Amino acid sequence: MKILFKNANLIGHDGTMVKEDIYIDGEYIAAFADEFDADRVISAENMLLCPGLYNMHTHLPMTMFKGYAEDMPLQPWLFDKIFPAEDKLDGTMVYYSALLGIAEQIKNGVVSCSDMYFFSESILRAVDESGFKINLCRAVQSFDENENPKDNRMFGEARELYKNYHNSAHGRIKIDMSIHAEYTSKANIVRAVAEFAGANSLINHTHISETKREHEECIARHNMTPAEWFNANGFFESPTIAAHCVHISDNDMQIFAEKGVTVAHCPSSNLKLACGVARVPQMLEHGVNVAIGTDGSASNNNLDILKEMYIASILQKGVTGDPTAMPAADMLTFAARNAAAAQGRGDCGSIKAGNRADIAAFDLDSIEAIPIYNCSSALLYSLTGRNVIMTMCDGKILYENGEFKTIDIEKIKYKVKKMSELYKD
Repeated sequence: MKILFKNANLIGHDGTMVKEDIYIDGEYIAAFADEFDADRVISAENMLLCPGLYNMHTHLPMTMFKGYAEDMPLQPWLFDKIFPAEDKLDGTMVYYSALLGIAEQIKNGVVSCSDMYFFSESILRAVDESGFKINLCRAVQSFDENENPKDNRMFGEARELYKNYHNSAHGRIKIDMSIHAEYTSKANIVRAVAEFAGANSLINHTHISETKREHEECIARHNMTPAEWFNANGFFESPTIAAHCVHISDNDMQIFAEKGVTVAHCPSSNLKLACGVARVPQMLEHGVNVAIGTDGSASNNNLDILKEMYIASILQKGVTGDPTAMPAADMLTFAARNAAAAQGRGDCGSIKAGNRADIAAFDLDSIEAIPIYNCSSALLYSLTGRNVIMTMCDGKILYENGEFKTIDIEKIKYKVKKMSELYKD
């Protein structure tokens, strides 16, 4: 479909509002110009158009566990509540809870996420039907140092995912490789996954130093931090997304910068689980690529990247005592261009001719948007997901004025409500 956004408002380099006509031809932004033969012309005078946003670390099916285990430290939360709850999941439950998580993200202007979970084919079915993008990895764990990696069921599933689905759905679906974390894995499986990723030019995804306990116990086991341990086992020889990184050292940051590791900063989850506050300004000083994630709904309770951007910014101002830390102009870069690059999507992350037509449109006539002096500041500090009036992914409108175009939202809500009864005592 050919779509013309007439008189759209974009964010200029200095945060001011720039007027442009934007022409969408199929999956791509064709040009900025005045006149085109369009199938649909959208009057965009009261819209602020931004690049579609990215959620760089989440677990979509954990939408089923929203509110299930609250006010607990991470280790008992994970081992005593979440892991046993996950044992009750099946493919149908994962499909519907993933769809609900996708719908929530689409509603909040998100076009893609980096997701780590299992029942992967059920997640991919939901992604394919919804028109969303995803970098999906099957989390691999191994507690047996004598296990032959070729015999590891999770690693086998990850290899099959790559074989069957990588770059499918016109490139919307990408398969990454994953080690869940240092504390759930042995060195032999890490090396095997790293070798497979390197041989097939894939991206890795893992959790690193989410808690002080995790960080310090790794040092006690290996005389290395988790980042140093992963690096020693070759994991960072491929591009890597490292989630959380709350307790990483300065040397870890230097490793990340040298190896091109992207940190997926998840401030809400880290605060809710009392993990701490990641030293993001110091990461940026070291040259580390930083993006934004929500983590799963079980440790965040929503999948609103705009909220994460806001918290990430004001949290660092409060912690550092520096009001210029994590400025508004940088936050959209973290949530769009930096994230798209980390997902290996070089033609995404910004609104320009030749890029994929991924757009989040905000209502400038909403109460929260009036008045606007600087668009970057308004986006970060004033607007929220409820101000999103359109989400477009690869030129296809997925959400517009409260209506989901590709998802039967009432059916999905009903299904998840019924399935959640399994977890009610």
